[in-house]
Amino acid sequence: MKIVVLGGLGQMGRITTRDLVQTSKRCEIIIADRDEKKVKNFANSFKRKNVKGAAADITNHNGLVNLLDGARVVIASIPYKLNLNVMNAALEARCNYLDLGGLFHMTRKQLKLHKKFRNKGLTAVLGCGSTPGTTNVMARHGADLLDRIHEINITFAAYDKTKYKTHFVVPYSMYTVFDEFSDKPAVFTNGKLKFVKPLSGEDEIIFPDPIGKVTGYYTLHSELATFPSSFKNKGLKECWFKVTFDPDFVHDVKLLVEAGLGSTEYINVGGQKVRPIDVTVKELNRLIPKGNVNVNDMEYIRVIMRGETNGKNVELTLDSVAHSNSQWNVSAGAINTGVPPSIIAQMIAKGQVKQKGVLPPEVCIDPKIFFGELAKRGIKVYQTFREQIN
Repeated sequence: MKIVVLGGLGQMGRITTRDLVQTSKRCEIIIADRDEKKVKNFANSFKRKNVKGAAADITNHNGLVNLLDGARVVIASIPYKLNLNVMNAALEARCNYLDLGGLFHMTRKQLKLHKKFRNKGLTAVLGCGSTPGTTNVMARHGADLLDRIHEINITFAAYDKTKYKTHFVVPYSMYTVFDEFSDKPAVFTNGKLKFVKPLSGEDEIIFPDPIGKVTGYYTLHSELATFPSSFKNKGLKECWFKVTFDPDFVHDVKLLVEAGLGSTEYINVGGQKVRPIDVTVKELNRLIPKGNVNVNDMEYIRVIMRGETNGKNVELTLDSVAHSNSQWNVSAGAINTGVPPSIIAQMIAKGQVKQKGVLPPEVCIDPKIFFGELAKRGIKVYQTFREQIN
C-alpha cells in the first residue's frame, strides 16, 4: 500500500511525512518534490526501506500520473492554487486524494469534480489540515449531538513562549497569508453567503488562560465553502471564520500588502519581470525558525455551535488543544496542520472513509476515529455544553 506526499520538502509536508513514518509501518511512503537530490536525502534520513524519495513537477501532468500510478492515496501538501493539477492526475492514476485546503474559491472549483471521482470509486477529501480540517470534523461531531444548528463560529488562537531571534515569524505559507489579508472573506448570514471587507468584523474573543483575550477578524476560509450545504438540513443560518493573529503580525502584513509587496502582478525590475509576492515570500521564508530556536507554544482551535437539542437552546464549544513538538522542534500550529493529513490518508488507506467523490471532512470523516488518532499524538479535543436562556 503506497502513500505519496507531494510537496514533501515543504514546511507542512515534512511534518506529515514524519508522522506517516512513525505511525504507518506497513505503508510504502513516497516523498515527492521538485528537487530530486534533496528529497532523496530527506527520505534516506529515515533509514527505512519503506520510505523513498522521488522527483515531481506538479505542472507536468503525465509525470504526475506516472508518479501516482499504483498509489492508494496522494497527499497534496502544496500551494493550494495547484490542487486541481494533482486532482486531475489522481483521477487518471486512479488514486485517492486529499489536500490542506483551497481557500474557499479553489475548494468550490474542486467540488465540481465530485462525479468524476465518485464514478471511478475514488475519494478526494478537501481541507485536511487544522482549519480547514480538524475544525470540519469538530463541526461534524457537534452536528451529531445537536438536533438543530443555528450558528457555527470558527477561530483559533496561540500562546507563544518561544524566544525568536527575529521580529517577524512565518506561521505557514505566506502566499496563503497574503491571500487571507487581501481577498474578501465569505460570511454566511441570514441563510445567505456574502463577501465582506478583509479584516473587518473586529471582535474580542476570550480563550482559556494562558491565552486570554484576543482580537479576531474575518478572513477568507474554506469552511464557508462547504458548511452552508453540509449543515443545511440542520437549519444552519449563520457562520463565520475569524483569525486572531498577534497585533504586531497583523500590522506588519497589512504594511506589506499596502506597499504592494504582496502583489501578484508582474513588474519590471532591472530588465527582469518579477512578481513582488514571489520576492517577498522568498525573503520571509528565510525567517522560518531553524534548529537555532527552540519552539515552545500552544494553540487552540475553536468551533462554537449554537442550536437546539431535546427542545432546549444550547451552545456547544469544541476546543482542540495542541502543543509544540520538541522532538521535531516545530510549532503547535504546524503540528495541528501537518498531522491530520497523515491521519486521514491512513484512514482512507484502511478503508475507514466509505464515501466516494469529492467531499469536505465534515461529510466523510468519522470524528471518533479521527479524535482518537489526534489524542495518540497529544492533541486533545474538549467539549462544553451550555444551556442558553432566551
